[in-house]
Amino acid sequence: MSDPIAASVYIITRNEEHNLKRLLPVLACFAEVVVLDCGSTDSTVAVAGQFPNVVTAFRAWTGFSEQKAHALSLCSRQWVLNLDADEEPTNELLDAIRALVRSDEADALSCTRILLRKGRRPAGFSRKDEVTRFFRKRCAHYHPARVHESISISGKVISTDAVLLHHENLDYGQRIAKSNQYSDLKATDKLAKGKSVGLATLVLIFPVSFLQCYLGKGCFLDGVDGLLTSMNHAFYNFMKYAKLWEMKREAGNRDGGRTRAEDSSVYALPAVHKNS
Repeated sequence: MSDPIAASVYIITRNEEHNLKRLLPVLACFAEVVVLDCGSTDSTVAVAGQFPNVVTAFRAWTGFSEQKAHALSLCSRQWVLNLDADEEPTNELLDAIRALVRSDEADALSCTRILLRKGRRPAGFSRKDEVTRFFRKRCAHYHPARVHESISISGKVISTDAVLLHHENLDYGQRIAKSNQYSDLKATDKLAKGKSVGLATLVLIFPVSFLQCYLGKGCFLDGVDGLLTSMNHAFYNFMKYAKLWEMKREAGNRDGGRTRAEDSSVYALPAVHKNS
């Protein structure tokens, strides 16, 4: 058996027992795996405890960026790999990670992430994206965001043809619920940044978003599944602006007291977690 990869993996979780049962055996080749949980009610923590290279910790939920930044801070190795529980590095990606650790020729590694929806890769034009998930710990910085967190990497980044798999096993109702919850968080972020929305955006955002996804991204190639995906995409974009309009109206109608952006319920972890 080869030596463990001298790197830490960090994962934020809530009710991810099924995903961890698939993912953690793949990560047995790493020196350390940090699982930061925010209050799972299933056996997520128990599953994580079955693996000798896994360290578990708890942190109450405050948002994706803060949760991931804290998980990163718990990593003991200088090289780190960030994964969502529903992702999985391929053997080729693991080999590329090993090669970078050995060569020390760059500060980060980017790769393509491919979506697998219930085990099948959608036929659309844009079902893969470029992500940077493996990097030196000291080179990374998370930007504040309640959802759709982003990370900045300083230093040299190289790319690999190896891929990261994204397993999405949600039914359509769960996907709609997730979009509704995420739109609340996204609208709150926009409100905090002083953003506003006009009537034209509210009128056009749904049909434009639908066409961009259905035709522009090639979702029409997936038949009914592609139609539902496009509708969900349009629903998410419409709801985040509709909620922003409502938040702005509520804030404008109050002389003092809390706005919705200050309501702690907005910060609650979505019932359908990002990693699901």
